[in-house]
Parts: sequence; structure tokens; C-alpha cells
Amino acid sequence: MTVTSAPPGPRHRVGGLLAGLALLLLGAVGLLLVLVALGALVPRLGPLSGNATITVQTYGPPLVVVGVVATLVALVVRLRLRRAGTVVVGLGLVGTVALGVVVGLVVSAAGAAGGAIDLVRAIDPHGDVSLPDGYPQYGTGPGGEPLRAAVYRPAGAAGPAPILVYVHGGGWTAGSELDNSSDMRWFAQRGRLVISVGYTLATPQRPTWDLAAAQVACALTQLPALAPGLGGDPTRIVLSGDSAGGQLAVSVANHAASRTQPSACGGRVPVPQGVLVQYPAVDPVGAWADGRFPGHPDEPGRPLLETYTGGTPSQVPDRYTAIAGIPAITPAAPPTLALVPSDDELVPPAGPEAFVAAARAAGVDATTVTVPFANHAYDVGGISSLGNQFRRSVSDRWLTDRGW
Repeated sequence: MTVTSAPPGPRHRVGGLLAGLALLLLGAVGLLLVLVALGALVPRLGPLSGNATITVQTYGPPLVVVGVVATLVALVVRLRLRRAGTVVVGLGLVGTVALGVVVGLVVSAAGAAGGAIDLVRAIDPHGDVSLPDGYPQYGTGPGGEPLRAAVYRPAGAAGPAPILVYVHGGGWTAGSELDNSSDMRWFAQRGRLVISVGYTLATPQRPTWDLAAAQVACALTQLPALAPGLGGDPTRIVLSGDSAGGQLAVSVANHAASRTQPSACGGRVPVPQGVLVQYPAVDPVGAWADGRFPGHPDEPGRPLLETYTGGTPSQVPDRYTAIAGIPAITPAAPPTLALVPSDDELVPPAGPEAFVAAARAAGVDATTVTVPFANHAYDVGGISSLGNQFRRSVSDRWLTDRGW
């Protein structure tokens, strides 16, 4: 007598279909992790590398958690669809482990630079806005518009607090003194008077290469009179900035040290005790030639510089020299820390690295901290993200170690 098995019933077929759909989804997750890790680990893969270095700093830790969960679920589904399940499990393992290695190297680099990253907090990057404690006008722009500063008072300071003056980025054409407000509040909560200054933004009709730095200097000239009433110590000023703001901070600090920095409102420009910058655009010619918008290798960033200066390096070479970092270096320049993303597409790392090397050769206490697997603006994707914690913690240690 021949015994035959019954054909699969409807419930069995539905279960198989659901298992197959689950594996497709889990496989897509695994593939995503592999691509992000590959793009981060292997530079110059075009949009893949650009977008991967953006993703890692904001979503690296939560993606690792997703990878672990997806791999475990795939192991369960593999009990039903062994061959396909084995492939998906392998893909998930490779992607999760590779991305975990990338995240681990970022954490290690932060620790080596004096910072610390809480991976539990990094699982939940989020947005946040902190209103300033004051919003005074410090000057007037060329059209009569008010120039303002966002003030964040120091918390828990036993006496006059060091002053952190921040100059926002935005390619000289965008941004405001209210940018990165949660970061400004974070630094103020650690005992600093934080002042974020605005400046006139460039337009095609009005380049500001000869104006923005003088406006930042104007804000500095007013600190000796204003800072004591805000809880600050005007003898301990650190000038900071990101990207375009980093260029302005470097320029103003070095020219102030050599007594060649004009102020838009007159007065003697105080020399900052320190300079703290991120991805500073201190090599404008190099950035014009090689800079690309992150994740968009076919989109040059040169329009930003052309708007700021009013032309190309060949058309207005004196203006590019005037805003560059290396020509401004003086042995009297204050200690400088530059946080440089290893894979910055908009401000190629070679520029800030060359500036720091030249400053060191001139006898300046200048340091570069390389942020691995990071692109331009790596720190703004979310509060508590990998990149945001790197920026905050390394900067805070550098400032604290110097009494600022």
C-alpha cells in the first residue's frame, strides 16, 4: 500500500508567503547595513560613500540595533525557509558586524581625543531647540538691518565665566545666530557664557568677504563692557565656528593677534584666548576647486565661495587670499583646535590639515582631531547622535583642560 502526504493546506501556504515576505524585508535591512558600512569603510564610491558618512554619524548606533533585531528574526524565519533564511541571516550578520566596527572606531577616536560617547543615548538622535536667554542687538548691517547675538547664560558658575563666542556656518549665504541652539545651551550648562553672533549674509549683489569678519570683530569689541553684566569674564574669550563660521573665527582671531583685524564698529578687537572650529573653510581655493555638496558629487560647492567673494579665484585672487587661513597665521595666534571630518566633501580635509600644520610650524599651539567616517556637518543630524556627542565631548574636554 502506498502512503502519500497531503498537499499543503491554505494555512501552510499563507505561512510560507508571510515567511517569504518577512525574509525580503529582513534582507533589505541587511543589504542597507552592508551598503552603509561599505560606503563608510571604502571612500570615493561616489554618492554611496557620501551618504554613508552622513548616515553613520546620525543613525549608526540605531541601525546596529535594527541589524541585531533583524538578524535574530531572520534566524527564526530560517526554520521555515532554510536556504533563503541562511542567506538573509548571513547578510544581516555581515552588515551588523561591519557597521558595528565603524561605530566602534568612532567611539574609540572620541575617547582618544578626550571625549566620550554614550551609545545608549546615541540610539535616539533627536531634534531640539533652546531659546536664548537674551537676544540683544550689537551692531547694524550695511542696509541698516540689526545685527544680533543670541546669549546663553552660564549655569552653576562660581564666578565670572569663560566666554564662548560662536560664529554660525551656512556657506556665508545662510544660517543665523539662532542655529545650533541646543549645543549652545549645552555648553552654557557647563559653566560658560555662550554668545552666538550673527553677521550680514552674502548675496550675488553684495559679497561680504570684506564685511562679515569685521562684524564678528565688532561683537568682540563690545564684550569687555557687556560680559560682566551677563556673568562672563572678558579676559577668557574663546572664538568658535563651524564651516564658514570656522573660516571667520580663524581669520578674526589671527588678525586680532597681529593687530590687523578691523572692527565694523571701531574699537580695539580683543585677542581670543583660544579658537575652536569645525570643518573650517580656511582653504577657499581648494574648496572652490574640489568641494562638493555632501552626497552629491556632481554638485560643486563653488557657488557659495563665488557669492561670498564676488568671483572665482582667477577673477578675484586677492579676495581669496584675504579670507584664507594660512596667510593670516601669526606666531601670536591663540591655541587652536580644529575638528576635521575625514570624508568632508564640501570642505576637503586637506585644507584644514594644511592650515593646522602651518600654524604649528609657526609656533602656534594648534591641533587637529580627525572625526572618522564623517562628512561635512556630521554633528547636526540629531542631538545625542554619534557625531553630536563627538563634537560636544571633545570640544568640552579641550576647553575644560585650558580653564575655559
